[in-house]
Amino acid sequence: MALKGACLCGGIRYEVEAEPAVVGHCHCTRCQRKGGGGSITGVLVPHEAIDLTSGEDLLRTFSEEGFTSRHFCSACGSQIYGSTADFAVIVAGTLEPGTRLEPQFHMMVDFKAPWDEIHDDLPQFGEYPPSS
Repeated sequence: MALKGACLCGGIRYEVEAEPAVVGHCHCTRCQRKGGGGSITGVLVPHEAIDLTSGEDLLRTFSEEGFTSRHFCSACGSQIYGSTADFAVIVAGTLEPGTRLEPQFHMMVDFKAPWDEIHDDLPQFGEYPPSS
């Protein structure tokens, strides 16, 4: 499955030629702040699988020790992905409309906003899901 996406202004476009390892909803306070909502849906892929097809000059990085680096568009502010040395987490909202994903869990629910209600039967984890 090839994933394709872009930032809000379309200046950055990307493709991913790897199957997602996992897809999950994160409710941590960092995801709330970066996304402006109750959670962000992330798609875990190998870091090297992300190919920026346009707009590399617009890509900026925000790094905070102990957390993933955030890669975003300097023109419109859209976060494209977060990364560590081992993996990247694509922000699902940047994927092309019609992309089919099946989230597998909710994580960091101990930190979710009080108004953020979960209305599905996916497994919920207070912090991180167990590694598989």
